[in-house]
Amino acid sequence: MEVFQHKGICIKEDKRTVYLDPSSSRPDGAVTHAHSDHLRPRTHMTKPTADVMKVRTGSKKATPHDYHEKFRINDFELEFVPAGHVLGSAMIECGEVLYTGDYNPYGTVTAGIAEPRDCETLIIESTYGKPDQTLPNRNEVLKDLQAWIEVTSSNGGGIVGAYSLGKAQEVIATANNGGVVPAVSEIVASVSDVYKKHGVPLEYVPYTELDEEEKKKPGLLVTSTTATSGRRPDTVVKDLRRNGAKVARVSGWCAFANWAMRGVDAGFPVSDHSDFGGTMKFIEECAPKQVYTVHGSTKELAKQVEKQLGIKAKPLPKYGEVSIESFT
Repeated sequence: MEVFQHKGICIKEDKRTVYLDPSSSRPDGAVTHAHSDHLRPRTHMTKPTADVMKVRTGSKKATPHDYHEKFRINDFELEFVPAGHVLGSAMIECGEVLYTGDYNPYGTVTAGIAEPRDCETLIIESTYGKPDQTLPNRNEVLKDLQAWIEVTSSNGGGIVGAYSLGKAQEVIATANNGGVVPAVSEIVASVSDVYKKHGVPLEYVPYTELDEEEKKKPGLLVTSTTATSGRRPDTVVKDLRRNGAKVARVSGWCAFANWAMRGVDAGFPVSDHSDFGGTMKFIEECAPKQVYTVHGSTKELAKQVEKQLGIKAKPLPKYGEVSIESFT
């Protein structure tokens, strides 16, 4: 069996191939979740991912599956298992290969947790693949976010910018834990409706349904990251800021990158990815014979896997390049 980058992550055996997170729509592909850098219609995906795709893209063209349902593509047996990243996110098992996609081994309020699984070959994301990329304790940061929400929502108003799929729902759940029912932007509402359809308890009110006085002082508004951008804030955000509202961003990058704090009053480093420490622990518990790194700091992570864990590791090779198996 060969594994390499070609039109996505390609697994090949004899003349048979299957594509994980393919770069284009294809019936022999399987996608891990509904973020735009991974999602492709006309592929295999979990049922929640298919529902999110309908809302975000309008496309209904998918082959949906339940978690842990075994299915076949070109005679490869595959299985989606929870990834803990966003609603519907999945790691993919294909024979002795496990591909994490974007995953979270710490667990989220609204999307579960990724559990280590035994495998021969592990293909793992490297978003925070550098040794110094360790996030603060997630629960402590969420407590700080909840306190900020409670203070600002009753004192001039608060605006939280977060990815409309995943992070925004974590913010809504955190606000609800503090007794706050936020107003949400149209895109956040549409995605959150899918979460509710799949049993995630969230309370919110679409901003468009508020009366004119409520729109001036909504208490808390949860919107997209781009809507709160210092360069291109939307009209609602600008108006609320003029009326005294404070703006926060929720992103893991608030812990590592200055750009994440531009144009905001506060930042909360909550991520739906694993950090470096979580990744190393996850790899160790999967106990693979070889590791391929993808999506991020691939070289740095591979180096540390070999150094700290003694497991053969390298960035996933492109088609035609030498793979790890050639060295074993």
